[in-house]
Amino acid sequence: MTPRTPPLDDLLLAALAGLVPEQAPAAEASAALRGRILAQARQMRTQVIRANEGEWVPFVPGIRIKTLRRDEAEGTQTSLWRIEPGASVPPHPHTREEECMVMEGSVVHDDVEYFAGDFLLAPVGERHKPFFAPRGALLLIRSELIPDPEKLRKLAEANKSG
Repeated sequence: MTPRTPPLDDLLLAALAGLVPEQAPAAEASAALRGRILAQARQMRTQVIRANEGEWVPFVPGIRIKTLRRDEAEGTQTSLWRIEPGASVPPHPHTREEECMVMEGSVVHDDVEYFAGDFLLAPVGERHKPFFAPRGALLLIRSELIPDPEKLRKLAEANKSG
């Protein structure tokens, strides 16, 4: 005869029984723990940036960026890019994937025009040619940390002279 295996619920209950303290915690400790748990439960965990909040920072001529999230530890950020009509994003390399959603207007890259609702994913190592916004555009971009604008200007100047 094979030995009977207790149902999983019985095993779980037996394991949990070993975790129950012999005495109930002191009233102050119990109240403090309850307070901490309830305070955390009430905290808003979702971070929200309203459309009228945040700062639009000039990046390169004709482009302003509003950072929505910056994660230094991961080396990534999510931002909105407002590109004025006729402006362009200089060529640049990628050390991480870049996700780009065209929210308004359009951009032209490598002779292909992308419109509101189009999604572009650039793999690690890709070097973008310039992006042009003939009618202006609003882009939502999740990418590596954006370099200092001065560094990007130097890249653009080097591309013009080279």
